[in-house]
Amino acid sequence: MEAILAAVVAIVVPGLAFRYALRQEHAQWARDQRSSLYADMLVEALAEREWCQYAMLDEETQAAVRFEDLRLPPPERARLGARGAAMGSQQVNRAFNEVLAIVGRVHMSHTLAQVDRDAAQMQLRVEGGRAFDSLEAAIRRELDTDRPPARLGRRRPRRLAS
Repeated sequence: MEAILAAVVAIVVPGLAFRYALRQEHAQWARDQRSSLYADMLVEALAEREWCQYAMLDEETQAAVRFEDLRLPPPERARLGARGAAMGSQQVNRAFNEVLAIVGRVHMSHTLAQVDRDAAQMQLRVEGGRAFDSLEAAIRRELDTDRPPARLGRRRPRRLAS
């Protein structure tokens, strides 16, 4: 009887340990994928906002300012959106789309001459900045990056005052 129990334990325990390790590995892979996705989303949101600020400058100022458009090309932008839909949380996707919506709305209102340049730039700074901060906060909450890292090892004993 004991031999049968030992054989069952010898088979079951490694199987359970393997399943646990597999789940841990998958969780780590998902965290890594999500971290990479969120970094790409932050870069794209910032690039869109900076492009809009540049696009609202007058031609004379645009000629004087050195600007590199860091926005993704349409196919890569679509791929980022698909990755966001598949791997991102609803809160992060909503915040990311809000940044892009504000940038688009401000740019369109400026392009159609519904508002003057200064008002549009101020609107982009205020609303776009608020939306970007919201995106950044959602990502920090999601990735739990605001919490101090866990301390490794044992604590040193405190010295008593003499």
